[in-house]
Amino acid sequence: MADLDFFQRPQLDHTILITAFSGWSDAAESATRAAKFVIRSLKATRFAAIDPEEFFDFTQLRPDVSIGSQGHRVLAWPKNQFYSWQPDDPSARGIVVIVGAEPHLRWKRFASLVMEVATACNVELMVSLGALLDAVPHTRPAPVTCSATSPTLGEGLELIRFGPSTYQGPTGVISVLVDAMNRRGIPAASLWGHAPHYLQVRPNPRVTLALLQSLQPFMPRPMQLDDLEDAVADFDKNVGRSLNEQAEIREYVTQLEEKYDSEGASRGVTNIPGEDAERLVAEVEDFLRQAKDNGREGEPPVG
Repeated sequence: MADLDFFQRPQLDHTILITAFSGWSDAAESATRAAKFVIRSLKATRFAAIDPEEFFDFTQLRPDVSIGSQGHRVLAWPKNQFYSWQPDDPSARGIVVIVGAEPHLRWKRFASLVMEVATACNVELMVSLGALLDAVPHTRPAPVTCSATSPTLGEGLELIRFGPSTYQGPTGVISVLVDAMNRRGIPAASLWGHAPHYLQVRPNPRVTLALLQSLQPFMPRPMQLDDLEDAVADFDKNVGRSLNEQAEIREYVTQLEEKYDSEGASRGVTNIPGEDAERLVAEVEDFLRQAKDNGREGEPPVG
């Protein structure tokens, strides 16, 4: 079996490739849920997949087993799948989405397969979605850091102006794909949502919503985010309920709010002793897990 399997060959032009991977770059599942929301919003069609065999250590990311509708045991392997949306107007931009799990192995080979799809679909721009944990308050809109490899992102996108990334340090497969695009002369933009580090529970619909709002200018038509906004409201209620009983956590959140407001929603770090921070994080996590078990936690419709 080939590493890349095409189920069909969509006829696309002037295409935007949207990427999101679970794992290192997907705090609170925010990026992959945003990508899945796009797929559902566009009713995009699955047209290709990358075989996981050569790219994953299955002792780190194990396949799931379940009982199927016929009573048989079914194995579900880690996936990286491509979806396409083709506009009625052949001159309009098409959309391709790859969503899956960040591979453990052979990143160069993995990137070459993504580039093979990009070439077949006439991709002219890549937009990657990511999310990271940060010292930001859950009571404010989730910040999104935007960067691009080029000051111009293509025809019809002239009003979108992102600066270059200034990050240095360990990186993930997204950067490998950005580099591969850059070598082909294809611009790439990156959107990173910032999730509150003291709410390390999944999902966090507020961060997913912020990513989708930042992605909206790239989309061929507006996405309806009402259901996700409702999920955010439910999520906020549950977090607020937990904080009503946690004076120390409320004080910490107040510090984060002051930092956020003073810096105009830019990133900042509020210092708090390490052991106290870990304890506060654990208390909030425990409450939200209990809320989810009791069916009280709002969840975005991104599956």
